[in-house]
Amino acid sequence: MWGSSSVEAGKELATQSQKGVSFGDLENGKHVINETTPLATSVLPSPEGAFSRQASSMESSISSIRSVRPLPGMQIRSHSIDTSSGALRECSVKEALSKGRAGRGAFWVDVDADERDQEELEQWLSQLKLSPFLAGRLSEPPQTWASQVIPFKSSVLAVIRILPEHEASDELAHVAALAINKSLLLTFTSCSRSETGGLYLMALRELHARESIAAPSSSGVLLTWLQFHIERTSKCTRELRNNVLKMDEDMDREIESCDLEEIVQTKDQLLRLLSVTEEQNECLEALAKAETDTDALDFSQQKGALGVLLATASATERMTLRLEKHISDLRHRHESHQQERMNRRLAVLTVLSAVFLPLTLVTGIWGMNFEYMPELYNHDAYPIALLCMCLIAVSMVCYFWRSGWFD
Repeated sequence: MWGSSSVEAGKELATQSQKGVSFGDLENGKHVINETTPLATSVLPSPEGAFSRQASSMESSISSIRSVRPLPGMQIRSHSIDTSSGALRECSVKEALSKGRAGRGAFWVDVDADERDQEELEQWLSQLKLSPFLAGRLSEPPQTWASQVIPFKSSVLAVIRILPEHEASDELAHVAALAINKSLLLTFTSCSRSETGGLYLMALRELHARESIAAPSSSGVLLTWLQFHIERTSKCTRELRNNVLKMDEDMDREIESCDLEEIVQTKDQLLRLLSVTEEQNECLEALAKAETDTDALDFSQQKGALGVLLATASATERMTLRLEKHISDLRHRHESHQQERMNRRLAVLTVLSAVFLPLTLVTGIWGMNFEYMPELYNHDAYPIALLCMCLIAVSMVCYFWRSGWFD
């Protein structure tokens, strides 16, 4: 489900809410799961066989979250956002989940679990008491992830494509962000563990370098987190543009300095960047529109930062489109040069064929086996024939030279 359709889905859910159906309700027979269920609530079967949900107090909520811990093979990193300075600080997972769900502060929890830890991830998500829809989406195999924005009343799920840690890699990488109640942000990455750890450390260094988040809320963390990935894509695109410009300058000086394989590799890299920039731009536009359909996003204090981020994503996409045309022009120039060089070689072969054609005619005539051929009995016939043949060849070569066949 892509950006605009995701927003429409959120509006449809809002209409259902006004009719008495909670946001995120998913029916499966008699079982109804409510997406707005807190992270730590009890789920008990009713006498009719359906699931009844009872809101728990803050003490029981915190007590329940004590059991939420990373399973073997997983790594969870949690951070709190200082509401006064906007600084990023480490905290425990229990504190992040309990206070974040209760709306007391702003927290970011990054979950590191690749496809080898699929079962562990599903078990961990089940501890959070998320709806089956959200838990199912987050625990899907990474190769099935697709860029989308799905808004609910108290949460929003955004999946966006990013560049892997090694930009030249062909691996598809997505990040998923689940924002809950403007205070809690859960992030997941669809890369292998080596890629995920590297990207997390890069993002963390960038966040610490900024010294503050756009706003002390899950929306602020989400915006800053997305800004890291969008600017990283923009930086890679600018580096590729510099390489293309250098290739263009080298070809102006010596057109054979760049071979076709280098141009093809550059185009492949550009196409990967283009697919990433297109999906990022669409998801950002959908995320900005989804603010009006969910209570989990609040960009009211970040309109400027959001506008800059949208402009950056849009400019990066336009840059990749221009580079695509530029690389196509370079390839056309290279192929035209190769064709021109082939034509020159064919011209040389044509001249040689034209020079030897009369010589072949003469030798063919004198090679006929007639009984009487006066030239054969002439004492000077052989040197005269050779001289005539040389004069014919030299004359034709001079003619073709003056006609421009060797230019």
